[in-house]
Amino acid sequence: MNAPHPLARRIHDRVLGLLGTALVKTEMCETLGQLGREKEIPATLLELRSVLEDTVVELRSIMAELRTESAEETTLKNSVA
Repeated sequence: MNAPHPLARRIHDRVLGLLGTALVKTEMCETLGQLGREKEIPATLLELRSVLEDTVVELRSIMAELRTESAEETTLKNSVA
């Protein structure tokens, strides 16, 4: 069996982990509101923003690596042909 592509592993381990954390933060905000603890919501939203920013950075990094791999493959194909 082939090992998963390194980028697939990063998407699974890092991106999905970050999105899971973001989901938990949104649920925390809902719960805090239901419990009448509205003063705690802004701090949780800041944490949520940070997690989402990290997710965007990670996805951009993955996309850049994919572009690099694609360009390298094209160069190899052109040099062989």
